[in-house]
Amino acid sequence: MIRPLSPSIKKVNPQWHVLQVRQRFERIVALRLRERAIEACVPLRQIDRKANATYSIELPLFPGYVFCKYDEVAVSSFLDIPGVRSTVQGDHGINIVPEQQITDLQRILAAGLGVQAWPFVLQGRTVMVEDGPLSGVTGILEQRADKRLLVLPIELIRRSIAVKIEPLSRISFRSGAAFPFGIAHITS
Repeated sequence: MIRPLSPSIKKVNPQWHVLQVRQRFERIVALRLRERAIEACVPLRQIDRKANATYSIELPLFPGYVFCKYDEVAVSSFLDIPGVRSTVQGDHGINIVPEQQITDLQRILAAGLGVQAWPFVLQGRTVMVEDGPLSGVTGILEQRADKRLLVLPIELIRRSIAVKIEPLSRISFRSGAAFPFGIAHITS
C-alpha cells in the first residue's frame, strides 16, 4: 500500500495564518503549500533594476513570511516543508490574520499601484476608500505635503504597506470603528 507523503488536510474552518520562512524561500514554501491544496499568498512588488527600467524583478513585500489559509490542526504538517521555520504567534496568543486584511492586500496589489513598505502603525485616521480601484479598502490615512497615502498594517507580523491614493478619491472617515486590524483611534 502506498501512502501520500503528507496527510490530506481536512478544512473545517480555514483561516489565514502566517508562516515564518527563510528569506528567499517564500515562493518555494508557497508552491509546496499549493501542492498540498493549501491556499498560499506571497505578496510581491516590482522593483526596477536599472535607471531606465529596462527590466524589473518581483520581490516579496514581506520577506520571510508566507500567508496561508488552513485549519488550526494542520500546522504540524507544514514543519517538514523546506524553509519553514515556524508559525507566527502574535500578542495574546493571536495567530490569525483577518480575512479582510488579506482581501484588501490582494486588491491593492491587483490594482497595480505603486506599493511601498511603511513603518508599522496602528493609530491614525482610519478611512475607507469609496471609489476607484481601491473602493472598499480600509486603512490608515497618512497625509504628506503633496500626497495622500493609504497605509495597511498587518498586526500579526508588525509590518505595514502604503499606497498612494488620488487627491480626488473619496474617502470616509471611520473614527473609533472596529476595522480588520483592530480599533482605530484618531490622533491629531
